[in-house]
Amino acid sequence: MLVASVARIAFGQGGPPMITDDPGTSGNGKWEDNLAIIFGHRPNETSTDLPEIDLNYGVGDHIQLTLQTAPVLLKRSGHGLIGGPGGTEAAVKWRFFDEATSGFDMSVFPRVIFNIVQSSVRRGLAEEGTRFQIPFQIAKTFGRWHADAEFGPRASTVGRSEWLNGIVCGFELANPTILMAELHDESRMNLSRDVLTLNVGLRHEFTENYILIVSMGHELRSPDQPTALIGYFGMQFVY
Repeated sequence: MLVASVARIAFGQGGPPMITDDPGTSGNGKWEDNLAIIFGHRPNETSTDLPEIDLNYGVGDHIQLTLQTAPVLLKRSGHGLIGGPGGTEAAVKWRFFDEATSGFDMSVFPRVIFNIVQSSVRRGLAEEGTRFQIPFQIAKTFGRWHADAEFGPRASTVGRSEWLNGIVCGFELANPTILMAELHDESRMNLSRDVLTLNVGLRHEFTENYILIVSMGHELRSPDQPTALIGYFGMQFVY
């Protein structure tokens, strides 16, 4: 089974369109919504989230509520196209350090990922079980350079627990445009049998309310199946 892998008061360079998240929150009473097409391709199958809906709402300046879901289309070699609901994610982010006062931003972003319908699991459109993540994010700005890191465990009601970590570096190419590069890793808790992904992305602000977010990446290693090509093409709406 292939599941695509896949604006804040304190802007980091993680978060959509990258896999690694950042400590930024939406701002009190503000929405930050991302609509995107996400795909993952292996030699024998292609999975597409169409569209991925990622809704974020700020409660105060340091809390963000998140709800994310997507219909999934899956095409395997020798089989017809199938579709249905993918996994749904509910999360709360708390940014407890600010760069302005502490020299860096830091947050915790606990989330639960679950399936609304079990038929999606049987058809290969969603992962089995319910997953729980408790990742931490940290970010620092160095002039026109930005760096973000995320790390933490992911437990599941089915299968092994995993360890997730990633790092994103961003460079302000011009005032409305930022280029990003990322390394993201998912492994067993003993750091064995990891899936390492290299990802590059771009953010371009048409206005402060409409932001283009795109990325392309490739798994550098994947121990259990052929490596995947992944992509994210979306728009961010801030209001």
